[in-house]
Amino acid sequence: MQLPEDAIGTQTSEANKSGRDLRTQDFATPDTKPVTVSSGTDDETNPLPNQRYTSILFWKMVKALDPNEAPARILDLGPTSHANMHFWAERGFQVSCYDLEKHEMEELERQPITNLSLAADRVNQRRLPFEDNAFAGICAWNCFSRLPFVSARRYVRECIRVLRSRGILHAIFLDAAGRLDTRRQYRIVDRQQLNVVSGHSRRGIDPTLVEAELAFLFSSFDACESKAAPCQTRELLAQRNR
Repeated sequence: MQLPEDAIGTQTSEANKSGRDLRTQDFATPDTKPVTVSSGTDDETNPLPNQRYTSILFWKMVKALDPNEAPARILDLGPTSHANMHFWAERGFQVSCYDLEKHEMEELERQPITNLSLAADRVNQRRLPFEDNAFAGICAWNCFSRLPFVSARRYVRECIRVLRSRGILHAIFLDAAGRLDTRRQYRIVDRQQLNVVSGHSRRGIDPTLVEAELAFLFSSFDACESKAAPCQTRELLAQRNR
């Protein structure tokens, strides 16, 4: 599969030959008319240098997931919107929502990450409240980029656990230069062309994740495709084949 010209790289491993993977053409490819994503309104207070980018990876995820293949469930790690839930429901999927950042921030207030808690392996005791192989796809949006790296790594592993074989995870991160990403919530406003509008968060984001960390974060997946966006963010589409 030929990557877009602005793709920053593709990271793959030998995948299960009996299933689809990110390198094969039978894995979903974008239609002739790409997905359009708007990052908000044009105003002087908006820190994003570019108002629009093409979310090819999200489009691939939508095209690849089959509601006839059990379990036909989507996990949204939010915060999300009713429009997103209806978008997947209209395609025959059941949607479960779990605001990961909210839950993790509450957990960090009760038990901060320290050398002692790391030594006691307490971070690895945290789990998503779902069964193994429970979901066909996960929409993580940008919640991982808002968590401490050790927490993000733990929850990425949890995503692998709750995804079924050939399950897909879509996530958004800061770019390597550490520019702020104020996108917080996405609402699908045009189900024909998958136009997506995002809300804004007033608080900033610490630029903690860079390219090497992202590669390490997703190294456990069987296939992972990464794409840079003009609005100084990076998207990842990861697939579990085992």
